[in-house]
Amino acid sequence: MTRDELNRELRMHSATWQSVVLVYGILVGTLIFSASAIIS
Repeated sequence: MTRDELNRELRMHSATWQSVVLVYGILVGTLIFSASAIIS
């Protein structure tokens, strides 16, 4: 595996990691928003 291939792999995984965090953040934010709407 060359350095270019390694860099490409790392870039792909970091992109998927960011999208997972983004989706998780949206889910948590939606839960908190709906909970606060129910409470108030």
